[in-house]
Amino acid sequence: MTDGQIKSVDIRIAPEDLKTLKDSGYKLCFAKKVNETYNVVWQSADSYLHENTFSWQPLYHLFGSNTFQGNVNVRVATNEVAVGLGDQSTLDKEGTLGEAVTGGPKTGITLVNDFGKIHPGLSAYSTDINGNSTTTPIYVAENPIVSGSDLLTPVEAVQVWFEQDVSTGTMFSAARSNAVDIDLTTTNSAIRLYSGGAWTTPKSSALFVDPVTILTIVAGLTAAVIVHDLATKIASKLTGVYKDIKVDVTAADGKSVKIVYSELPRLTGARQAQTQLLLLNPTVLDQLSEFALEAFAQLGVGYTTLNAMSAR
Repeated sequence: MTDGQIKSVDIRIAPEDLKTLKDSGYKLCFAKKVNETYNVVWQSADSYLHENTFSWQPLYHLFGSNTFQGNVNVRVATNEVAVGLGDQSTLDKEGTLGEAVTGGPKTGITLVNDFGKIHPGLSAYSTDINGNSTTTPIYVAENPIVSGSDLLTPVEAVQVWFEQDVSTGTMFSAARSNAVDIDLTTTNSAIRLYSGGAWTTPKSSALFVDPVTILTIVAGLTAAVIVHDLATKIASKLTGVYKDIKVDVTAADGKSVKIVYSELPRLTGARQAQTQLLLLNPTVLDQLSEFALEAFAQLGVGYTTLNAMSAR
């Protein structure tokens, strides 16, 4: 999976609105567009704060349900199978979904129905505003299919709103009140502000947050190194998921260096949140330390002392 397939939305809430919403028991809700409609609460959260990031990747599960009913939680009636765009799965006469195989349009997921009356459905992977990753329903066809095939086409667009007395997985058929649609088909991140009971897109000057230090390494080396060469060696490794991390190297003396990893400056809230989600994995700090050790080896030096200090 490529980095460009990570999508995220950063939802900011003005302090006065936050208090009003919390006092009235509203939840922050997300839905994903499938077949040009939204009809299942993908995630709902009551632990939202002034700034909240919700992200996802195109990882899906296909299932069948016996019913579609508004204001009721999705009931998965069949087994679920992992699918991707351009895949298809067959629901056999006994009501079991087979493993996904390549087939059907590349922009959608195809259910081949040999069973009978069924409502096709999709679940999708996401990381909620608290950094927890789950796969939950995003769509159930309102009308059942009897036989033949049905194409489910996810769209990289989400709807965001506030609602009382609703939970993750709730089906709905009526339009949600005061919702905002966010189209990420041509971009990977977006920011929206909820203030005064209305949604707006912040001006570019308000999109950036100050960078923070991630990890500091102080090392005593067996030989002197050129600071620029060491920084270049380490920076060359900061690609892929590490692309929003930068490194600075300074030398107190000929054989002692200080290596500081930090977020790139002028990251949007959404991209900074992706980096923070990455740092929840405890192995990431070990990997950043390993990058420094690899750079030492490439320059032909070892280390006599090494102290790594995390900012967490």
